[in-house]
Amino acid sequence: MSAVSLHQLNKLDNVKYSSALEGVYEHSPWIIQKTFNDRPFNTVEELHDACVTLINGASHDTQLSLIRAHPDLAAKLEQIPNLTRFSQKEQSKADFSSLPLVIIDQLRNELVRYRQLFGHPFILCLAENSAIDVLPIVKERMKSDSNTERAACLFQISRIGWHRLCSIIDSNHL
Repeated sequence: MSAVSLHQLNKLDNVKYSSALEGVYEHSPWIIQKTFNDRPFNTVEELHDACVTLINGASHDTQLSLIRAHPDLAAKLEQIPNLTRFSQKEQSKADFSSLPLVIIDQLRNELVRYRQLFGHPFILCLAENSAIDVLPIVKERMKSDSNTERAACLFQISRIGWHRLCSIIDSNHL
């Protein structure tokens, strides 16, 4: 994952463009692929806005597929190899391993309950939240109805995408 300037990104062919932004949206390359014809982008914000517009305009089923493409938070050790490089890094940085085992167990139990309630994993941007934040947030969001929670997940996915785009695009050399 080497940094690329926005100027370079705007000049890449479709395959290289998609490859440069691979993984920004968890196992959902269609989002990046559909922005290819929207170029040139003058800012990272313009690219991000194009992605968010696609996500928000997608069908209900497509949105649920996007949400379901995300891994569970606090992934167990045996699940880590299945995570994307971005997810591995984000979950590691959130430092779930620093939580007491009793809290990890409570969190995993709540995440299972959440998945049973809504039919998809709980999504939270870990670049903006730490591991200690997750348990109270998941408990609060479980009080939502399914449409409100789907919107919350899509918003969190957009925040995740923003941080991932910023990690790939060298904004010093637009």
